[in-house]
Amino acid sequence: MMVLSGLGFGATGAISRSIDADAWQKASWRALIGGVAALVYVWVRSRVSSRVSSRVSSRAGRSQARPDSQARPDSQAGLRLGATIGPQGLLLTGLSAFSMILYIDALQRTEVANVSVILATVPFLAAGLAWLVLRERLRRSTVVAAVIALAGVTMTVAGNLGPGDLDGNLRAVVLALTLALLIVLIRRFEGADTVLALGLAGVMLFAVALVVADPLGVAGDQYPLLTFFGAVFAVSLVLWAEGVRLIPAAEAGLLGASETPFSILLAWIVLAEAPPLATVVGGLMVLGAIFGHAGADLAAGRVSRPWLRPRTRPRI
Repeated sequence: MMVLSGLGFGATGAISRSIDADAWQKASWRALIGGVAALVYVWVRSRVSSRVSSRVSSRAGRSQARPDSQARPDSQAGLRLGATIGPQGLLLTGLSAFSMILYIDALQRTEVANVSVILATVPFLAAGLAWLVLRERLRRSTVVAAVIALAGVTMTVAGNLGPGDLDGNLRAVVLALTLALLIVLIRRFEGADTVLALGLAGVMLFAVALVVADPLGVAGDQYPLLTFFGAVFAVSLVLWAEGVRLIPAAEAGLLGASETPFSILLAWIVLAEAPPLATVVGGLMVLGAIFGHAGADLAAGRVSRPWLRPRTRPRI
C-alpha cells in the first residue's frame, strides 16, 4: 500500500504539468475530488467499524448484558468528529489546504525533481520540530541523516539559481516546513481524525478558489485530466492512510520515500524533464540519508522484521 501510494503521489508532478490550467485551478479540482473521496472513505470506515463492534458486542453480551458497549463506537466517533471540527482540527485543515495549493504552485515554478528532493526532507524536519515542540528524544543517527539531507537540499537549491527556479525552490522549502509542522500537530492533536481533516481541507480549498480564482474557467478538454488527477490523489491518500496503520513508523517513512524516485522518473518519462546534475547529486544525498537512517533502525531492531520471524508448524 505504501509503495502504491508513493507511486500515486510521485505522479503528481507529471500529471500537473500535463494539464493546461493555472495553479489554483489544478489544486482546487485535485483537492475537491480527493477531499470528497476522503470524506466518503471516512464514512464507510466508520460504518464498517460500527458494524464490527456491534457484532463483537452482541456476541459478548449473550451471557451478560452490556448496554453501553454498543454506544461506545458512536461516542468515540463523535469525540473524534468534535475534535476535528474544533480549533485543533481547523488548524490541521487550514494547514492541509495551504499545503495543497502551495504544492501545485511550487510545481508550476520549478523542476519536478527539485520539489521532490526538497520534500524528501520532511521526515527529518518533522523530527526536529517534534524535538522542539513535543520534547521527543532526537537520536544521533537522525541528526546525522538530517545534516546530510540538508546538504543535499542546499546543493539542489544552489544549483538552480535562475529567477524562476529559485522562487519555486523557496516555495518548496516553505511547503516542506508546513508538512513537517502538520505531521507534528497531527501527533500532538491525537483526538482529531487526520483523514477527515484532509477531506475537509480539500472541500475548503475549492470553496476558497471560487472566491479568489476561477476554477470553473478550465477548458472543457482538460476536465478528464483534472478528474484523473483528483482520483489518483484520492486513491493515494486512502492507501497511505491504511498503510501507515499497518506498519511501524520507520518502515512507513522508508516506503514513503519511494515517492521521490517515482516523481523524478515519471517527470523524465512523461515530460522529458531530465533533472540537472545538482539535483541528481542532491537527491542521491537525501535518499542516501533516508535509506541509511532506516537501515540503522532495522539493524538496531527498532522496527519489526516479519521476514525474519521463525516459522512454526501449525498445531494439529
